[in-house]
Amino acid sequence: MKVSFLLNKDNNNLNLIRLLLASMVIVGHSPILNGATNYWVDPISYFFPFSASGPWAVNIFFFISGLVVTNSLMSSRKPLRFITARFFRIMPAFAFVVMISAMVIGPMVSVLPLKQYFNSNIPYTYVTDNLLFQVYYNLPGVFLANIYPTAVNGSLWTLAYEMSCYVILLGLFLIIRNKGKIFYNTILGLIIFESFLPYKPIFNWLGSNPQINLLPAAFALGSFFAINAEEIVIDKFSVLGVCLVYFFFRSSMYANLFFNIACSVTLLYFSSTHFLNQFRPKYDISFGVYLWGFVVQQTLYHYVGKLYVGWHCLISLMISIVLAYITHLLIEKPGIELGKELNPYTSVEV
Repeated sequence: MKVSFLLNKDNNNLNLIRLLLASMVIVGHSPILNGATNYWVDPISYFFPFSASGPWAVNIFFFISGLVVTNSLMSSRKPLRFITARFFRIMPAFAFVVMISAMVIGPMVSVLPLKQYFNSNIPYTYVTDNLLFQVYYNLPGVFLANIYPTAVNGSLWTLAYEMSCYVILLGLFLIIRNKGKIFYNTILGLIIFESFLPYKPIFNWLGSNPQINLLPAAFALGSFFAINAEEIVIDKFSVLGVCLVYFFFRSSMYANLFFNIACSVTLLYFSSTHFLNQFRPKYDISFGVYLWGFVVQQTLYHYVGKLYVGWHCLISLMISIVLAYITHLLIEKPGIELGKELNPYTSVEV
């Protein structure tokens, strides 16, 4: 099937795929935040030692984000609509989790007296800096006895990079507009090609951490699929092809890159299958699970201490799903509706 057919929300179950990816981030963080125990392995790194569940899931997240967000922009071709849609899709839930972390969870678990906690400027800096995507990790006296005491919510760093991708995409659209696919494809192709180079001339400022420097290529690949949605076909042969490419490069320095590409195409294909579409979730709570996961895991360790990693993972996941469901109903859904009311020409896509 063509990608254009798959991009119709009735023809895919990307919400379930994203929920799986958000859950895999919790899986990946569990031995780090709980402490390793016997009889537990990271399901990704066990079979693919060059990767791990958390970085893998974030990379696929960026691919899907590039795909659906670019499709949204190219379908509407209205910058204001794009900005409004992205703002009301991300900011209400993000602000809610950040504020609850600083103003409710922080005071509850901090070793400092309540007055001293709030007399500090740090909780307010935590809120304002994070909402400006200048990631701030610490709250006064919070989680100091945890195994990982340096971050209240270590998952927030990806949002700044995702927002950067949105800004770059919007900038390209404003510059290129209707000049043709060749201009988009050339720029996106250069970004993807750069990921194969040992030196990154475009995104050298991202550093050498593969958790970060592969993200532009992942987003660009999703954008490339959206731009060429009428030409690209996703079927069993496509999946077999990308898997074979990974197989041939599995022992090379490009193993992680080709693995991510293969997984992106494969999950995109499976999201369109009749079998997977039978399990379509009523609400898209994946963003909420991602936002809540880390802070829930830290809070769980604070109160319970070290558990068998599997129990820590399962309990954290269940709590995060419940909180994400509540956040979606109370914050995300009303926020999306508010966006539509403020701009009647705006349709807030997910």
